[in-house]
Amino acid sequence: MNDLSFPGDRRMTVKEVAEALGVDHSTVSRHLNAIRIDLCNVAKVENGKAASISEAEATEIKRRIERSGRNDLANVREVSQATTPLEIAEMTLRVIAYHKDEADRLRRELADAQPKIESAEAIAKCETAMSITDAAKHFGLHPKLEVFPYLRARGYLTREDLPTQAAIDQGYLALRQNPDRFGVCHPQAVVLTWQLENWRAHVVRQVKAWTHEAVS
Repeated sequence: MNDLSFPGDRRMTVKEVAEALGVDHSTVSRHLNAIRIDLCNVAKVENGKAASISEAEATEIKRRIERSGRNDLANVREVSQATTPLEIAEMTLRVIAYHKDEADRLRRELADAQPKIESAEAIAKCETAMSITDAAKHFGLHPKLEVFPYLRARGYLTREDLPTQAAIDQGYLALRQNPDRFGVCHPQAVVLTWQLENWRAHVVRQVKAWTHEAVS
């Protein structure tokens, strides 16, 4: 790959830039004159004469040659392969910006998906339901100090800690008959797997607000 390198503060001549880009001296001189005229610097450069060309000017010359339709294909290919430190720096910044945007997008997607991931993990830990205690712990709530007092205060649990019709209608709790080792069934309030999303969306927020009010 051709390299428009500028070690230290050294500047290049028309000849050096032309050789690096694989074009005639006249092409470099023409574009350099146009650049300097655009910048109100009317000092003209004659073909083949030594001239002090900065890195920024060399980079702009390369870009103008690439955009020009008057160069043959071989020259265009050679020019497209030439690089300057300025171009490398610009490309590096574009790459960094792209990866930063991509990382930010992935973080946003992960944050949006996190509640669903948590519910999926909970579902994987139990076949169809979990106890109120396990559901509370899953969402980082204290079962005895926060969740059970809230459910009782809101009329979602009876004195026997069984779900009320209101809790069942809201989709917060369900009633399950669990047999003991003697085959005798005992009713228990449980949280069904599909109800975990209702907990995430409503119950957790309500419990935290209720606890905050109770403490205040």
